[in-house]
Amino acid sequence: MDRIKYPYKMNRFFVLMAIGFFGWLTYFSFNQIDDVDQWLVIGQSAKLSVTQTQYLLSATAIIFALLTLMSFLILLNSFSSRQNLILTSDSVNYPKGHVMSKIITVQYGDIRALERVNRQHNEALEIVTLQGKYRIQKSLLKNEATFNEVCERLQQRAAPFMTVI
Repeated sequence: MDRIKYPYKMNRFFVLMAIGFFGWLTYFSFNQIDDVDQWLVIGQSAKLSVTQTQYLLSATAIIFALLTLMSFLILLNSFSSRQNLILTSDSVNYPKGHVMSKIITVQYGDIRALERVNRQHNEALEIVTLQGKYRIQKSLLKNEATFNEVCERLQQRAAPFMTVI
């Protein structure tokens, strides 16, 4: 059988929006560190000194900088050739993550059930094996037609191995 490839990655527009958003929050937080000249009162439960407020803003800026960096890595990784869902003659392969993409390989013979699930408005194809459950996310494929095609092809290729209970 042939190998069929489908792009399987996050929408680059949303990743660029995340880079812009977290980048702006990083810039804003770093600029506020030097502008702190009085105590920070949080409700009636906590008071932070100027130094404590600067530490809090520094920690916040570092967190936002790391989120910006992570979004940038996701964007760079989206150009990688490894960001594909591949149906081969004996298995389905797809990346698990977006930053450090580990490739998941599920043999058709290991598949016990296929089920479309919709959790919190995020549709996916759940692959049940003896080793665990795996999900192919609809949002990471090009469109709904591609998701339906992947579901049908996977159902056809795994059907001889699945047992009906």
